[in-house]
Amino acid sequence: MKVHTSNREKVESILKNTKINGKFWDYTLSYEMDDSYHNMNPLDQEHYFDLPEFKWSDYLKERFIFDVKLHNEEEREIFFKIFNHKPTINSYIHYELDDHPLKEHEYEYSEKISPKYPIYVITKGRWEKTLTIDTLEDMSIDFRICVEPDEYDNYIANPKIDKNKVIKLPENFSERKQGGIPVRNFVWQHSIDRGFAKHWIIDDNIQGFFRWNENTQKRVRDGVFFRIMEDFSDRYENVGLTSCQYASFIPAIDCGREGFIVNTRTYSCILINTELLDTRLEERWRGTYNEDTDLTLRVLSTGDLCTVNFNSLLSGKQTTGTMKGGNTTTIYEFGEDGQENAKFTGLKKKFDELKENWGDIVTYTTSRHKDGRPHHHIAYTKYFKQELKLKPNVKMEPKVNNYNMTLTKQ
Repeated sequence: MKVHTSNREKVESILKNTKINGKFWDYTLSYEMDDSYHNMNPLDQEHYFDLPEFKWSDYLKERFIFDVKLHNEEEREIFFKIFNHKPTINSYIHYELDDHPLKEHEYEYSEKISPKYPIYVITKGRWEKTLTIDTLEDMSIDFRICVEPDEYDNYIANPKIDKNKVIKLPENFSERKQGGIPVRNFVWQHSIDRGFAKHWIIDDNIQGFFRWNENTQKRVRDGVFFRIMEDFSDRYENVGLTSCQYASFIPAIDCGREGFIVNTRTYSCILINTELLDTRLEERWRGTYNEDTDLTLRVLSTGDLCTVNFNSLLSGKQTTGTMKGGNTTTIYEFGEDGQENAKFTGLKKKFDELKENWGDIVTYTTSRHKDGRPHHHIAYTKYFKQELKLKPNVKMEPKVNNYNMTLTKQ
């Protein structure tokens, strides 16, 4: 168990003075200090320019982590007792830990900034739990909601949903048993028919969008969230897909990530450069499972096109299988309550299809989730090394652009 604290001396005293009765002699809990984040690497990412500030917080230098080794249940019980903490399934506790100095701050916006490219939310069976729709409405931006004919009336009956934003799909695409592929291809063409060179496609289970800076996540309630990534994409000749990381993947004390990653998977909230990809790919969305992974790999396999995943901008994506609707009970074969069914048969099929298409680049793992569900692993940056190519009229100027955002104490 790890103890996160601002009071190093007190925690050290507690651990050194707690005696445990051993078989032959008394002993104390063993521990190590983890202070790797006190020696933070300076951020110097060449292409992170004309973008919002992204830096580590000095607050981390006043935060200490004790890694306490617990070998049995008795030691575990003693650990929680001496720190006056209820047992937890987490691998850490907070003890006399000062609040982050920006805890009471939120973003304010000097002006309204809207996305340049259309936003599409693809949704199925979730007219009562409209996480992404609620999130986008909270941001006061325009978007479209794609629903199947059989569910159209259910969606527009929800008073929180603007029926003028709802697109009734030409058919019940789920009956094809291809997951979200048919509706994704519908959206691709729909955006082109509207005259756009790019479009956003977003899953329906995202609760909030966030900016990560100074080791704290703050919700963004404005279209500037999307505009930042659009502007970034527009300054390069070879960016096919742009996305944002999951908020749940970014620990507060993490100092090992840069503002964005090049040549990695894009998922759940993706800006697709359709104008570029239609000239380079033989197919658009394809298959049944892992469509975002497959599209990412096909883009990267061109050898010169890049993908970009932002760490400084995050989505509150919910874990697959934890919400009813979507593909949870169709192709992924979870139970109706979102729990394991037939040992995650559908998730194993996801891996098998990806493995069949991509071979040794894909490896098997069950360590991603505590319930041991099947998953895949791909070392993207090991296999793909292409570099970003600026358009001729873009100059690389090392300046900060916070757009319309100011962090203000509430």
